[in-house]
Amino acid sequence: MTSVTVEVEVPSQFPAELVFKVFSDFDNIAPKVNPQVFKSIETVEGNGDVGTIKIFTFGDAVPFTTGKYKVDAIDASNYSYSYSFIEGDNLFGILDSINHHVKVVPSPDGGITVEVEVPSKFPAEQVFKVFSDFDNIAPKVNPQVFKSIETVEGNGDVGTIKIFTFGDAVPFTTGKYKVDALDASNHSYSYSFIEGDNLFGILDSINHHIKVVPSPDGGIKIANNEN
Repeated sequence: MTSVTVEVEVPSQFPAELVFKVFSDFDNIAPKVNPQVFKSIETVEGNGDVGTIKIFTFGDAVPFTTGKYKVDAIDASNYSYSYSFIEGDNLFGILDSINHHVKVVPSPDGGITVEVEVPSKFPAEQVFKVFSDFDNIAPKVNPQVFKSIETVEGNGDVGTIKIFTFGDAVPFTTGKYKVDALDASNHSYSYSFIEGDNLFGILDSINHHIKVVPSPDGGIKIANNEN
């Protein structure tokens, strides 16, 4: 299994209770805020508890149409929620499922921990290579989200500065990020968004720590920690 670990740290002023409340109402909020990505999210079975089945219908900004997901676990008192995409072209025809484990961690500044497991047949080297070429791939695959990604300082090594120009499908325009660490031999990469309206005027930065971990069976695991 190949495992990708992504840690995202987001300094924020919001408490865990508020973040979890917003996340819990994602089905209603997302299509209103970003209909070009989330056209609709419909419950087709259940009442929102464990076992509930929902259908995502994606908008024109993403390269797939639908995804069916199942609620696996909810623990509102501990701000945790787990669900799995089990059908849909968002599985790319090669994935068995995409399993999300979301936990909002109370702290003085608020915070979120999101772990995403994605079973896949691809080896760590290939996953990391694709990620390393994200600047070129993303604007070609999804220009409505990533209009361009431009290096304005450096050559890709630590200290390199890049500018994301976002497309019409997202509610902000630009983000500047800096490469913080890079270890190709261990398939790890860290970077921070340091400027831009993608910080919503309330965040100091968004810091990503990515590690692709090889294991015997193939697969991808993505854990996002946002604080």
